Amino acid sequence: MFSEQIDQSILKEIYDKAISVSDFGKVATYIPELSLMSPNLFSLSCVISESGEIVETGDTDTYFTMQSISKILSLSYAIEKLGMDKVFKSVDMEPTADSFNSLMRLEMASPIPANPFMNAGAIVICSILQKELGRGAFNEITSFCELFTGVKPKLNQKVFNSEMSTADRNKSLAYFLNSTGLLMDSVENSLDLYIKLCSLECTTLDLAKIADVLSCGGKSSFTGKHPLSFETVKTIMGIMITCGLYNGSGEFAVRVGIPAKSGVSGGILAVAPGRMGIGVFSPPLDPKGNSLAGFYALELLSDRQNLRGVKILD
Repeated sequence: MFSEQIDQSILKEIYDKAISVSDFGKVATYIPELSLMSPNLFSLSCVISESGEIVETGDTDTYFTMQSISKILSLSYAIEKLGMDKVFKSVDMEPTADSFNSLMRLEMASPIPANPFMNAGAIVICSILQKELGRGAFNEITSFCELFTGVKPKLNQKVFNSEMSTADRNKSLAYFLNSTGLLMDSVENSLDLYIKLCSLECTTLDLAKIADVLSCGGKSSFTGKHPLSFETVKTIMGIMITCGLYNGSGEFAVRVGIPAKSGVSGGILAVAPGRMGIGVFSPPLDPKGNSLAGFYALELLSDRQNLRGVKILD
């Protein structure tokens, strides 16, 4: 089964179908600034691997914050600079049925976070980077992001302040991790870096450009830079397919079938290996914290373009 060449008309068809399900979701309100996003926004961007061709539809000029999608950047940077052994000494790489900000598993099972895409795991990664890079950690990671997108992302100060003022659960996670000796830097420094990275601004095209690097084995079709080794790409995509949509990752793997990472602002970054990098954004979320319309759009795109790479026999 061969997929047709993607163009804007295909994305527009997907947009028209996907936007209808957003009415069944709810914009995140536990971070007050995120609740101000219009539930009617929708954007879908693709960067075609190798050629670097860009195909987009919807509200493509809209900026939103990366939230948990930024965990791809912090984890990738940590692996590239510090190595697998050091990074995965303090965090595991296993999927979990728990919510993304769960504290229960740390107490009931193991103090080591199940994976680096859960909040606890990402806070540990940020603590490691803080210890290694000190005050320059945030600047180093945003400069690293520029290798993917060609633009250094900006901090949304309003979202950062809003998230900091309501970060009780993340503070609880950080203090618990600190009590078990897993944080490499102070609670305050680790949380500051974690929440700053979550508050980085992006568009769906920025997400598609980051995904394109993963699609191309570590090299950007857009910038020509080579920010990731193939070993890092394999690791990141393996964790994305098993853990990228929190406790909705299994359903996503069945319905969409490609590696992806979501964020509670409504963004999803997805990778069709060797085919394209994809970014989608729609603020209304399902109960697990994933964009409803974004999820559905990726399912439609995967089916339409046969992104799973499975040949259907008649």
